[in-house]
Amino acid sequence: MRAIAAGLSDIGRARLHNEDRFLLLPEYSVFLVADGMGGHRSGEVASRIAASTVASYFRGNHAPPDERPGARLTAAVVEANARIFARAGDSRAHRGMGTTVVAAAFAPEEQTLHVVHAGDSRCYLLRQHHLKQLTRDHSLLEDALRERPDLSPRDLAYLPRNVITRALGISATVDADACAEPTRPGDVFVLCSDGLHGFIDETDITRILDDQPVLTEACAHLVALANERGGRDNITVVLIRIEDGGAPWTPAAP
Repeated sequence: MRAIAAGLSDIGRARLHNEDRFLLLPEYSVFLVADGMGGHRSGEVASRIAASTVASYFRGNHAPPDERPGARLTAAVVEANARIFARAGDSRAHRGMGTTVVAAAFAPEEQTLHVVHAGDSRCYLLRQHHLKQLTRDHSLLEDALRERPDLSPRDLAYLPRNVITRALGISATVDADACAEPTRPGDVFVLCSDGLHGFIDETDITRILDDQPVLTEACAHLVALANERGGRDNITVVLIRIEDGGAPWTPAAP
């Protein structure tokens, strides 16, 4: 099996800068979405460091040759956290910057997609017209639901929805979650920032992916709909489809 992918990032309709970043690393079947945060355009710096660190970690053969893809991806994300934290400490302008991350590595020999994430950027799986969220947001809202699943809608209405509890660069260490999802040909994985999933629901995502088999076009349709719904944040999406076949290939986004 192989993974093919496409990605697209858009500034949206309300922000002055795009602090999101995505990475397509087809030669290693590695993909990433990061949503930066911080004043003075520091979010752009943090998300860029996250993407470049993961890319250089795989390209530079920093890992032991026998390290499994999931462990390697986790190590790359941990290294990205260290670099962002160090950069923030070296510069007053970038102090306090950070970024969410959701990263995926496809291991064809295992027929598995490994996912590592911190923050509220998400990974979904579309299989046979059914969309499933694989990650759980690290946010005040989700943390409250974990601790108190019996909270009423009225109680939840008082909780801020966009306050995240984990991210890269906020502290010297990061507690990133990791999971491994067995794959089948035809599976489509969605990596996205909250600028996408915060404005369109799972029904919309499923419909667009079912209707549009060309990944670049599906990315464009998803971003366009998020903009139509307000576009109040940067919008970024990466789509990964698992196919029977040989070497991975990633088409460029339009």
